[in-house]
Amino acid sequence: MIPGHLQLSAFMSGFSFMLLAVIPAAGHSTRMGRPKLSLPLGDRTVLEWTIGSLKSVAGCEALVVIGPHTPELARLVESAGAHLLQIEHPTPDMRATVEAGLDWLEKRFAPAPNDAWLLCPADVPIVEPGVIRQLAVDSRSSGGVRIPTHAGKRGHPALIGWKHVAGIRAFPAGRGLNEYFRQCGIVEVPVNSDTILLDLDTPEDYARLRERLAV
Repeated sequence: MIPGHLQLSAFMSGFSFMLLAVIPAAGHSTRMGRPKLSLPLGDRTVLEWTIGSLKSVAGCEALVVIGPHTPELARLVESAGAHLLQIEHPTPDMRATVEAGLDWLEKRFAPAPNDAWLLCPADVPIVEPGVIRQLAVDSRSSGGVRIPTHAGKRGHPALIGWKHVAGIRAFPAGRGLNEYFRQCGIVEVPVNSDTILLDLDTPEDYARLRERLAV
């Protein structure tokens, strides 16, 4: 079941590390055929759902990274109450967008190696607090990249130890984040919610999600 309004949760207070989040939103909606992040889902847009879901996790500081010349997205981010980074020039790939976000978070919050960050695509509008809790359990001891799974399929978001930021920066140019994650080791975390698989790539995905949310 997907709650209509995710409630503020305090469960993260039991963990002794800082939790940050990067929402890369600088790409183009090629398969959707129109800007998908500003599509309506009830009384909110897709991007506002994503931000609101992460804000429901107590203590999580979420940063949205958007491209140049996207004033509508900037307004949505600010109205939803997330941190905003608008890059001046288009990035070549998602890795570059994420790295820009990590640089901003490092300057703003000075996280320690034992802290963690979530990588949450902007078109994954439902992030349940219970999923984050499962990812966070023992994350300090494992130190790897933790990815939720449902029915054997990997979903979003991923939880990554901050110590991996240096490794991402040093990873050879032209190689993506997924390749880095595979190299450093992925820990799959089975969860009971299929919301981790609900991303929006096509008009059919959008129609299914609207039906699922009854909006």
